[in-house]
Amino acid sequence: MIKKVFERQLSWLERIFFVDFIKGLSVTIRHAFSKTITTHYPYEKLTPPKRFRGFLGHKVVDGNEPQPAFDEWVERFKIEVRPGRSRCVVCMLCKRACPVPQLFEIEGEKLPNGKRVVSIFNMNLMLCTFCGFCVDACPVDCLFNSDIHETASYTRKDAILNLEALEQIGRDWQARREKEPDRIWIDNHQRQKLWRENDLKLPEVKG
Repeated sequence: MIKKVFERQLSWLERIFFVDFIKGLSVTIRHAFSKTITTHYPYEKLTPPKRFRGFLGHKVVDGNEPQPAFDEWVERFKIEVRPGRSRCVVCMLCKRACPVPQLFEIEGEKLPNGKRVVSIFNMNLMLCTFCGFCVDACPVDCLFNSDIHETASYTRKDAILNLEALEQIGRDWQARREKEPDRIWIDNHQRQKLWRENDLKLPEVKG
């Protein structure tokens, strides 16, 4: 059985005084004279949330590694732990989880003491969809998405991040945002600016 749906017919008053048109125009006029929420990029820049999926990086060994997972993987793969260098244990789980594994080039090096370290870790971000699967797969919280969102470049080689670049992104991130609460907005003031909390009546965010 097909049910017919009929549109509501306008009354003669609504037709004469263009009530629907005035309702729509009132919304336009109200927002035309309100303060804009757009930012004047690139002269005004906002810091993305901590969860933002920007350029990837490697967190370095600084004593805040997840325990006991980090020690277990280090022991399993006989990794040489080097303070200030990448936490990578060369497990390849990031590459296996990636929908485009060709973007990864990972190699380990065996040291004279029998242990191993990551020697090559290149990521071709021209093939990356920033899905975050590799980040989720990393067992030692090494690989992560940073807040670097200005990824435009004049050369393709700048889209390939090597181990040194990944470590540098990690050091900068850990110094700036590692201890920041993991929430969408940095603070309530920024959220109020972006979303007009006074108008939308959004609930208060607590740290």
